Amino acid sequence: MEIWKEFEHNEITHSAAHYLMTINKLIDDLGYARVSDVARSLSITPGSASIMLKSLKEKGFLVEDKNRFLRLSEPGDRLAHSIKSHRHIMITFFRDVLHINPEQAEIDACKIEHLISTETGEHLLWFLQFLMCGDEHAKAFLERYWASKDKLCNLTSCPVCDKAGECLLVQLEPHEDGLTD
Repeated sequence: MEIWKEFEHNEITHSAAHYLMTINKLIDDLGYARVSDVARSLSITPGSASIMLKSLKEKGFLVEDKNRFLRLSEPGDRLAHSIKSHRHIMITFFRDVLHINPEQAEIDACKIEHLISTETGEHLLWFLQFLMCGDEHAKAFLERYWASKDKLCNLTSCPVCDKAGECLLVQLEPHEDGLTD
């Protein structure tokens, strides 16, 4: 299997995920959602919204009734809730465990919330629950991590970088032009 091709097997695109989330939020907040409401919420034209909504209907994620009210189908609702859960899990992990600033944590979570599998989301949640449960071992792990994170890379032997064949920190460092490799 060519792993890079798996990206194209995602159920929906980044934009489509935002449409589902927007419809879900509109229904929660207002009790209904229409094309014009979705367009207004996403700051796009109703015509642009109609194109994506048509695609979501064709894929079975969305239903429109005779009065033009939108609702998520059962698969659409499951997918929207899954994306919302993944987003929350990743924001919490980035912000509270990795100490990424909250705005960047939200941006990064938004970029990948619809891309990770249910399995990855579940395992990340379990790991996050362990880290944040108050258990003395979890606290000790986090304290040790934060106390030694700058000392972990000794550039002579690293099980992660050894598998990659080079120091990955060097690859992450910005060049003079401000770009990374």
